[in-house]
Amino acid sequence: MVRVTQISAARPRRRPRIHWLFLLFLSIIIYTQAFHRAPCKKIAVKYQFQFSECYAPNINQDLYLSEASFVMAHDAATGYLVTKNKKNKGDSYSSNAISDSVEYGDESWELQDDAAAENWEEDHDDAMNYHDYQGSTWDTFSTNLLAVYGKTQVGSVYQQLNDGARALDLRPRIYNNGTVGFHHGSLINIPLTTITLAGLLEDAKQWCNDNPKELVIIFHHELTHEAGYNALSSEVYTEIDDFYVTGDDGVVYDEDENDSQDNDDDQTSYSYFYSGIAKLKGVYREQGVPYYPCEKLSGITVGEAMQLADLSKLGGKGYLLAVDRHDMYGSFCGKANWISDELVTCHSKNDDREGNSQRYQMCTDRKNTGKLSALRDYVLQSSNNDATDDADELGPPADEYYYPFNQIQGFWQVDSTSVKIGVKHAASTLLDDNRRSNVNAEMVQLAYNQQFKKINLFSMDNVALNGNAMFSVLRNGCGQSVIKDDDEYFTCGKNLVMPHMNVSQWLPIFWNIILIVVYSSLFIMVSVMLIQAFGLREHGLQDHRLECNGVLI
Repeated sequence: MVRVTQISAARPRRRPRIHWLFLLFLSIIIYTQAFHRAPCKKIAVKYQFQFSECYAPNINQDLYLSEASFVMAHDAATGYLVTKNKKNKGDSYSSNAISDSVEYGDESWELQDDAAAENWEEDHDDAMNYHDYQGSTWDTFSTNLLAVYGKTQVGSVYQQLNDGARALDLRPRIYNNGTVGFHHGSLINIPLTTITLAGLLEDAKQWCNDNPKELVIIFHHELTHEAGYNALSSEVYTEIDDFYVTGDDGVVYDEDENDSQDNDDDQTSYSYFYSGIAKLKGVYREQGVPYYPCEKLSGITVGEAMQLADLSKLGGKGYLLAVDRHDMYGSFCGKANWISDELVTCHSKNDDREGNSQRYQMCTDRKNTGKLSALRDYVLQSSNNDATDDADELGPPADEYYYPFNQIQGFWQVDSTSVKIGVKHAASTLLDDNRRSNVNAEMVQLAYNQQFKKINLFSMDNVALNGNAMFSVLRNGCGQSVIKDDDEYFTCGKNLVMPHMNVSQWLPIFWNIILIVVYSSLFIMVSVMLIQAFGLREHGLQDHRLECNGVLI
């Protein structure tokens, strides 16, 4: 195992003196054996890392994949709702959008009256398909409203990976024209037409090319089709393309090349796949990104997973792979820990309805910490409860072959009631709820203080806010990196300083607009008064006395 070092910590601890040549040697090692986040110019970004200059040691490849810790960007494709179709300078890269895509501004609206709110709730409780309520002005308005409300990430996946994510939660949707896009799995079935799967993969590959020693895993959830269930239930007979197979010598070969070497007839293997999975396979093969069923990643180490994810064998650079169960819905490969009866939402109706003037409980209410405490209990149970494969119970999986991953959902959940209250009464969005409740900072503190028995996939909204802090805490956990636990000079876990986290006090967009209008009005009023004053000054002194019967008063 390779030893790496830090150049200097944000709050360096006293260490024994070592010869400066040895320090120089160790400094060279960290540049070759560690991840470096670039750019690393902003103080707010630098202080999220526990090592100086945005460095983090490489992941320990000897860990089993189920024991390694990753930050997962929840509903990662929603970051493209405000991404422009052009390259941005700095961290973010954009991708090709569908030609008739709709770009939504980062705005929120307030429902105008109770009747409209009730109609909206009734129309969307059943998670109707997009085309079922498309057409009228109100339907288009409500669709755009929900699309903006349900946005959980900021920026492209390139930006999200640069903000600490190493796993991407995607909800693919196949359109009738053959395009593979995405939908809002956490809210309702609203199409996300601002980005395609192929365009998103280009961004992910670009980041892997720029950071070739980091492993990135794409997880599918809830595959849908514009035509509905029947379009997914059919099966097609197509080529088996598991990308790589391991030979007797332990070397990983491309399966097609291996077949051509072993068979004189160069026969290609075929099998039945659900039509949706076959469509996804086609996209991934065209993009040169490995795409596997869950069992391929069961019981293997991080190093073995990196062999499977090696893009250099397909003409790329870095480590990237996608995985799902290859069933009809492209289901998640791990235990989701999503219990409908125990969900913790940001907004809910007050249980005490008698004699209490406050009708609603909101996670953004700093005087009421009950919401954050409930979410804290929820995530801790997802890790610390006894192992169980019961989907209706929180806790890690007992069968790690069937569930190679365990997800901890460290974000506010969504139901119809929380959406209605959030939009109508709080004039908020999921991103606003995340910022104002400081939930990400709370989750980082729990991880740093080692409140979890084990973290595998820690799913977060808005990784742009303290995502790198969570990444740094997870990567620097004892045993997670190439730094040895018993290293004489270097420490891990709580022996490192806690990252400096950004605490957002942003107001909801609706109130920001109100403040802009108020301050703009004041500015205009003052400007008009000054103009009038200067105008009077130019005309000189004026005699405003009254004349009565020829006498000036």
